[in-house]
Amino acid sequence: MTKTEQAAPALSAQDPIEAICLALFSKENNAAKKGAREQVAGMTHRPWEQLPPRLKSAIRADIRRMLDANASRDDILKSGYSVAIIDRAARDLGRRAV
Repeated sequence: MTKTEQAAPALSAQDPIEAICLALFSKENNAAKKGAREQVAGMTHRPWEQLPPRLKSAIRADIRRMLDANASRDDILKSGYSVAIIDRAARDLGRRAV
């Protein structure tokens, strides 16, 4: 092995969708979660059915946590989600964001 090969850092490819999912599944409410929510809101051009299943699960888990904490629809909107995402996730959960 040459010195150059030893000095080369190991690059790890992280799936951006997985990073969003991890942030949304997290119980912490931090900047990473806010950014993930805003990224999801930007995905409204894609039909819900085309989103990866893990991402949909992460969105539902995050919105369920907020609804369980009695967050209003406006609170969820302020957290970074779009109206379309909130409506679909709440419907999947059998709940209604008021």
